[in-house]
Amino acid sequence: MSPRGSSIATPPGQSARSSSAPYSRRSASQPKSSRQQFSACGACRMRRVRCDLKDLPIGFVGPHPACSNCKERGIKCVDEFADVKAVKLLRRGRRLQQVEAIYGKVGDQESNLPPANLSPRPSIIPTLHPDFFISPFWSWFSIQRPILDASDFATKFTAHCKNGEPLGNEAKLISMVLVAWAASFGFNERGFPNNEFPLDDRVSPGESHDSPAPHLSSNRKYISLGNMRQQWKTTAESFIHEILDLVDSNGVLRRPTLDGVRLLLLLLPLLEDAQPLERLAIYEATLSQVQALCIVSASSSSNFEDASMRARIFWYAYSQESMLTGIRGGRFVLNAEDFDTFQRTLPPSHVDLGAALPSPPSPSSVDVVPNMFPYHVGGTSHVGAQGATSHKNFIDLMRASSPPLELGNVCRRIHDVVTGIKATRRAENHGLIDANGLRDIWRSLDRCWQDLDLIKCPRQEHEEDPRRYEITQYASAWQIFIFECHNVIRESLKHFASSSAPQVVYDPSSPSRPSSHSSNSSPYLPPQPLHSTATRKCLALLPCVLHILRAYVSRDRNDVPGIIRYDAGLVRDGCFFAAYLAANLDGEFIDGSCEDDKPNNVDTLLTVDEGVSICLTVLASMRWSFSKSEEREGTIKMIWENRKLRRQGQAHHLPLYDSDYPQPLALSVPHLGLNLSQSPHSGMTITGSEDRPMLPPLSLFKLQRSTESAPNTACSTDDHGTNSWPSYTPPGTATSATTSASTGRSGRGSPVFTNINTFKAMDDVFYHGGTEVDQFTYSVPLSVNIIRGNSAIVPNPPYGGRTSHLESQTLATTTPTSYMVNTSFHDTNSSILTQADMPSVW
Repeated sequence: MSPRGSSIATPPGQSARSSSAPYSRRSASQPKSSRQQFSACGACRMRRVRCDLKDLPIGFVGPHPACSNCKERGIKCVDEFADVKAVKLLRRGRRLQQVEAIYGKVGDQESNLPPANLSPRPSIIPTLHPDFFISPFWSWFSIQRPILDASDFATKFTAHCKNGEPLGNEAKLISMVLVAWAASFGFNERGFPNNEFPLDDRVSPGESHDSPAPHLSSNRKYISLGNMRQQWKTTAESFIHEILDLVDSNGVLRRPTLDGVRLLLLLLPLLEDAQPLERLAIYEATLSQVQALCIVSASSSSNFEDASMRARIFWYAYSQESMLTGIRGGRFVLNAEDFDTFQRTLPPSHVDLGAALPSPPSPSSVDVVPNMFPYHVGGTSHVGAQGATSHKNFIDLMRASSPPLELGNVCRRIHDVVTGIKATRRAENHGLIDANGLRDIWRSLDRCWQDLDLIKCPRQEHEEDPRRYEITQYASAWQIFIFECHNVIRESLKHFASSSAPQVVYDPSSPSRPSSHSSNSSPYLPPQPLHSTATRKCLALLPCVLHILRAYVSRDRNDVPGIIRYDAGLVRDGCFFAAYLAANLDGEFIDGSCEDDKPNNVDTLLTVDEGVSICLTVLASMRWSFSKSEEREGTIKMIWENRKLRRQGQAHHLPLYDSDYPQPLALSVPHLGLNLSQSPHSGMTITGSEDRPMLPPLSLFKLQRSTESAPNTACSTDDHGTNSWPSYTPPGTATSATTSASTGRSGRGSPVFTNINTFKAMDDVFYHGGTEVDQFTYSVPLSVNIIRGNSAIVPNPPYGGRTSHLESQTLATTTPTSYMVNTSFHDTNSSILTQADMPSVW
């Protein structure tokens, strides 16, 4: 075979593959070949050097372009193939003209737009209807989220819809956010419920969709409502994604404006399920814009209308950041110095700020209850006739913003003492908590609760007014938030107690040990005794919170919006904590009662079953799709089932002192397989009960009477009864002490002990030093309220008789083997309480 034939011969397999393989089409990004050919000028062709004439665009450098070689040597650069190139360009130009004639050409303005806006997608968000501003949903939403002036924005939007008045891009986006908020509650663009209800969720003609279910027994309706909440959430999230794209395209985050800040503040609570970094970036950018608009670029002015706009934005942002960051921990963007600086830019209002909290915003609130406000408005002659209305609106705004601002300051102190970075490091590294600061926080929360009780008191005995009912709801919602603050403190202290190992707080030989009896000292105590006090405070408020929830769940009025159905994040976490505490109680009744919720002097004692049912009803009745009601309901039901299993498993376990009351038994629940969604809040970590060193059980009785544990609940009526005290004198080495305040059960017969210390009230948790509470053994006198129907039942001593916050207590040093009674509040389900159940953001 010739070399030529051999060179072109190919294997049969390869030939078959090449013939059967399809032709590989060249992609548009690849050149026609790896070697592209260009024509050089005549001089470079003769000198055989590289010509860069091809790199020069035709028509850009003049009619006679020259390469670099010809320019250096002053030679005329002649392209010998220029005529051929012109013919090719002419053909290409004809083809472009034909394409433009067939498909058309875009305008100059449209061609300058970004590629993303060349073909805008149609909006899926319905246009807000003016009827939205007369709906019950808007009435209650504007109270919970007072970012917008309800009357001002409604007037502007109505004028835009009816008269064609101009409305800025940010204001249009605000209307879209309001539609997204309504969609998250299952409402349409008019603010009323959608008609898209399944057949099993239809109500009778005499019942409204807004009226809550009266009982928990209607499980069918609750389950269908939970399914509808998921659909509402999906619809709202699709609206939110479109709004975020419009926020980016309109540069809202780059250009601070008043309407832009309002838009971002309204949008933040709807970003709970967004990416954490994305939510954090929008959150900090929003607060930075608030700081720039209300503080940096603001100047002192006597215009009350401008001051009201800026104050509405700044006070809302400051209070929301205070409550949310203060509860979950983190870093503050707006600090106290910013608040003081902003207050100096406001015009003098001639208002005397009192200590009590005001009522919610209401144009007629001053006429409804004029005696309940602590503010005393001075004369308005200095503002003139035109400014009288704006001055009155500014005063009403101050009254409405006082409760969240006051509670926000308390939450900032919670951040400094419990949830902040410094407080967390001190508790984790040294096992110490600022007891003085914590006591001030508890006193502030109690004072806020009492001030809100004053707001709820009607002017007349039989007053029936929708505004009065709305004001009562407003005050009750903030009281539930106060209960949430107490539980956040309790959960934080429980976490610190579980993560810190027992250690000596102070060295007894150290001369710098702070005195626990000094009012100017700031003692630091371990979290265990503080957690016990925090738990008692939570259980003391539990009956009142349950009565509040039951009062609004069982109402049958539809003309006033309720704090349950229209809750936007203010009530949900407090309701969950109430259910969590009630489900962990071992008794049959929830001890204590709220005096304000006793109609006609009827005893309203609640059982544990009723308390849990009320909370589950409230969680199931919430319409907001971002409330995570399903996860919270599942957690409470799991704890409730564990309680039943624990009580059934202890029926055969009889204690020595009582044959009817079963002794609590810890129960692990890994087989239940709870899998809740991850919450965006990461301020606190909850560990399992098996890793948590809890306090030893609290005891009231001993196997034998001894000088170390003399009971303070003796019921002797004379000096020689069977229950009288022993006649011997205790030795001088006795370490027992009893309080000077008696419980009223022992009239006389008690021995007289010398050199006995008088202890302080229950709130003063640090009356002892660090070495006096090594074993954390406490004995509290019995109260009449803790014995309900069966005198043999002995509940948990610390939580008995919570109607008085000044109940005395006894500190006794005993051996660990002497404990016989376990606590009636069992937190054995702490491993079930996940981060998804903790308070959320915005």
